[in-house]
Order: sequence, then C-alpha cells, then structure tokens
Amino acid sequence: MKKLFLTSTFALFTFLFVQAQTGNVKLGSGAGTNITTGDYNTLVGISAGHNTTTGSNNLFMGVAAGLKNTSGNHNVFIGRNTGLNHLSGNSNLFLGQSAGYRNITGSNNVFIGVDAGFYETGSHRLYIAGGHIPLIYGEFDNNIVKINGTLAVGTNNYNGSGYKLYVADGIRTEAVQIDAETNWPDYVFANDYQLSPLSEVEAFIKQNKHLPNVPSAKEVNEKGINVVEMDATLLRKIEELTLHTISQQKHLKKQQKHISELQKEVAELKALIKAHIKK
Repeated sequence: MKKLFLTSTFALFTFLFVQAQTGNVKLGSGAGTNITTGDYNTLVGISAGHNTTTGSNNLFMGVAAGLKNTSGNHNVFIGRNTGLNHLSGNSNLFLGQSAGYRNITGSNNVFIGVDAGFYETGSHRLYIAGGHIPLIYGEFDNNIVKINGTLAVGTNNYNGSGYKLYVADGIRTEAVQIDAETNWPDYVFANDYQLSPLSEVEAFIKQNKHLPNVPSAKEVNEKGINVVEMDATLLRKIEELTLHTISQQKHLKKQQKHISELQKEVAELKALIKAHIKK
C-alpha cells in the first residue's frame, strides 16, 4: 500500500510538472535547466536560457544565449553570448554574437549585428551594427532614426565629396530648415563696403556673360551648387542692387530739385522780360 502511495504521488508530481511546462525544446548541456512554469521555449546551445524559470515563448540559440533570462517572454536571441545578461524584458530581437549583451530589463528592442546594442540598457531601441558603434540607431518610442555614415538613395554617386545624404531623382518635402554658419551678406550695408560701379558690372557681364561672384552655367553643370552659399550670393546681389537703386533715387531727386529750380528761374526771367517789354 505504501509503495502504491509513493508511486501515485510521484506520478502526480510528474504530471503536474509536465503540465507546468509545456512545449519547451531544450538542446545542449545546461540549456533550459531551470525551467519551472515557462512554456513554449526553444533553447538550443550550451547553457542557452539556463536560468529561465517562468519565461515563455522565447527562442535562444547559441552558446550562453539568454543565459541569465528568468522571466522574460517572447524574446529571440541568436548568437553566442547574445542577450547573456538579460533577465526579464519582453519582445526583444537580438541577432549576432554578444548583441544586447548588457541589456537586463529592456523590452521591444531590435539589435542586429555582432556587438549590436552591447551597452544599451533601455527599451524601444534599434541598433544595426558591426561593433559597438551602430551604423543605424533608432528610437521606436520617439520615431527617431539616426544614420552614422552616408545615406545614398537611388544612386551610387556618393564618393569623394564629403556629404552625408545623396538622393537621385529629387526630394519632395513641405518645408526645409537649413542650419548653417555662413558669412551672411549684411556686410554689404557696412559704411566701408566698396560697391562696384554699374559701369564695371556692365563690363564684367559683357566679358564673362554672368554676374560677378556668381558661378557660371559651366561651373554649375560641373560642380553643382551649395544652396546656403548660393542663397547668400543672391542676397548679396539683391542688396547691391538695392543700394544702386537707392543711389539712383537720390540722384533722381537731386535732378528733379535742380529742374524745379531751373523752372522757377525761367518763370522769374519770363516775368522780368514781360515787365521790361511793357515799359
């Protein structure tokens, strides 16, 4: 009777244990050794998910992948030491050796590449990297993406000129704000600014077929233009033209005043002649 009781008790505990953890696949020495109530985990590799107890729906593949995870759920860690220090975060995707190595409680992260997100401890982050410095970094919760390098869209013509963004076939947008340090041409209105006489400007145009300090059509076709520098150049020309217009207006007013004075003198002279004739 005692033997029957012990057998029944063992069978009951075995049944409860099996019921407590279902659908787990463990392959490798130490893989998933400590699972208690966790379900539907796939743990492949030496010590993969070794400390997992209540975590469920995890996929850990690689030596020590997800080693310290205890209660984290819905995580995918693939690679040696990937997510090794992770304990309890959920819905992370770490692909690559040591990816997410120091992330402990973060959730909803995507780290792709060897050592991707190695030092990241937070949540909702994107790292695509081939080392500790990501080529692409993102924040899902803030809708931010950062490119640590050159981004080329629809073109292979991006080498040698030092810019960060190259786009073929144009960019369409609603607004552009350019932050740049440039010698904005307020200096045109300084008292010591040497404004070129219009005669010199005319001579330059006749010889070169474009305005002074403005690139020619050939230069633009060969090198393109810097928008900030071109805006500053065009503003400089507008300001110079404004100064010429102001100067011409002053000269015109002087001429009008002089004409008015001449007309007054003529009228006075006519009056004197008429008076003399009457005498």
